[in-house]
Amino acid sequence: MSKQNTVQGVLTGMRRGGGGGGQGRGQGGIRFGNEPGMRPAGMNLADEEAMEQRMLAGSGNTDKRARHQHDQEVFHTLLRHHDQIQRELTQLPNGIRSLTISANPEIVGLLHDHVPAMHHRLEENFGLRFWDPAFPEIFAQREKVRMEVTLVPHGVLVEETSEDPNVVALIQAHGAVVSLFVQRGFVQAREVSPLPDNYQRVLGG
Repeated sequence: MSKQNTVQGVLTGMRRGGGGGGQGRGQGGIRFGNEPGMRPAGMNLADEEAMEQRMLAGSGNTDKRARHQHDQEVFHTLLRHHDQIQRELTQLPNGIRSLTISANPEIVGLLHDHVPAMHHRLEENFGLRFWDPAFPEIFAQREKVRMEVTLVPHGVLVEETSEDPNVVALIQAHGAVVSLFVQRGFVQAREVSPLPDNYQRVLGG
């Protein structure tokens, strides 16, 4: 499968919208935006918002704030419509290969937005889900992760690999959690992502 250079045609007609709390709708009836009250289990909304504000306050970068808001809205929209997404995960000796697709063109557009955006955030160390130990670990190990994203007509093909066996275990665990996001939507997204028993942390906690 060849990598596409642009997704503008796919995104045409998709309502990207602002932070309307889930009020926006695309042409196909997709409700776009953040889920009101979405927060991890065991963390109150004030703590979650405070953590996010601390993350963004230091940057002084309004573009970064806007990007984070948009990324969050796209993620929540995908979780809301997880039953329209199919994902195939293959374990590789050095990582994973995943194919995530949908029959709904609007969902495909969101996948084409979300996955490259997460790749870019990893490359620039623009973290997220700081309350979830697995995610800070992935960002801390980013220089050992090789991620290749290929946009395909119905979704996204990703190969994520490493030469470090410890990081391979982390990549494979993260791939399994993303599959659970697809299966369970918000129910899973509110939970802490487990780290592999044999994984050696590089961060405290």
